[in-house]
Amino acid sequence: MLTIGEFSRISRVSTKTLRYYDQIGLLKPGFVNRDSGYRYYEVSQLRDMLLISRLKQYQFSLLEISAVLATRDNGYLADLLQSKKIEFLRQIKDQQHILLQMEQDIKKIERRENIMQANYLVKTVSMQPKTIYSLRRKMSVRDFEEAFGTLCAGLEKNRLKPAGPFLSIYHDEEFDHKCTDIEVGVEISGGNGDRVRALAPGLCCFATHIGPYDDFTSCYTALMEWIEREGYTVSEPPFELYIKGCDDNILPSEYVTEIYFPIKKKL
Repeated sequence: MLTIGEFSRISRVSTKTLRYYDQIGLLKPGFVNRDSGYRYYEVSQLRDMLLISRLKQYQFSLLEISAVLATRDNGYLADLLQSKKIEFLRQIKDQQHILLQMEQDIKKIERRENIMQANYLVKTVSMQPKTIYSLRRKMSVRDFEEAFGTLCAGLEKNRLKPAGPFLSIYHDEEFDHKCTDIEVGVEISGGNGDRVRALAPGLCCFATHIGPYDDFTSCYTALMEWIEREGYTVSEPPFELYIKGCDDNILPSEYVTEIYFPIKKKL
């Protein structure tokens, strides 16, 4: 058997951490001397410590690691690793987008430009009423894909065909990434049912954004500045029309989205 000091030296884990793992039941010593309280570990427990360290490197929580040690099921572990892999790939994609944005900002600064200044051509249009098929729910940003999947399944079930781009309408005054009142839909040529309604925003100002879906803030800002400057106020919830997107097999940098604010003149 190994003393706690020997186990610490070989596993490169502090004795303080080992005592904590013992306290929470994650890795208990093979033997504890009742008289002295000294902890002793089996050599075979070094493999458990290696696994704990590896899973911590993969950013597993101690609770998740405890479940892995308790089950000793490679199939269960493989499923957890696959989920973590997907999560890391998503994080890498997010970080790559941030790096690209940083590079663009550096170039703007070198050209003596304001990095928060974005040039959008704001236009107005009197939009004619449209018939849309939609679903509305409280959802997070990450729920969009599932919501549009449900929407498309409903279209197919009801034998309805899109007659225009897909869209999202934001009904809450405040935006919460985790839970916001959002309606997703698409224009259709006709039909009826619970999810079919008229969209009649009337006079709108709008601008076209080219780029990823998570980078709309500058466009929204430009529209609000225009609305304030021109003496208008927002009359109904804003909405987005996805002119070109992920379904068109193009890069996120080439996505085309039109962002609309229904407006009316201030009294």
